[in-house]
Amino acid sequence: MTLTVKALRQRIEAALSAVAGFTLSPLVLDNFARSPESVMHRGFAVGVPVSRWTTNGRQRVTVGSLDETTITVRFAYKIKPKAQNASYDAALDDERSLIKAVVGMSRVNVTGLVYDNTRRAVLDSGEWVVLDVAFSAQHLSPLE
Repeated sequence: MTLTVKALRQRIEAALSAVAGFTLSPLVLDNFARSPESVMHRGFAVGVPVSRWTTNGRQRVTVGSLDETTITVRFAYKIKPKAQNASYDAALDDERSLIKAVVGMSRVNVTGLVYDNTRRAVLDSGEWVVLDVAFSAQHLSPLE
């Protein structure tokens, strides 16, 4: 069975929406930083910046193409001015919860879903830590 990139992104979005405290941003991944502060704390966006054909699979219109898609989950955590280290640590705990939710989700039509890496940055204002958590998924993409 095939799985479109759109369906893969939506599945991850649904898995994260089920985690207590996380809120789906109304904005796409690239515009996530424009989210209003009222929804940015523990808010997240899911993007799929790259898909590529895996060289160990064939591409046939009737079967599909074995692809590897990179999934990026971006989320933000508000840094409390008088408890910056505690806030940062809480963001790291949220990162673990996020990874567990994605890696533990249903793998129907996904032959491989693995955590890849995390990039963390405190914004210049010092008020937010923004984390980009990357995953890699192998799936059969439809060609028709």
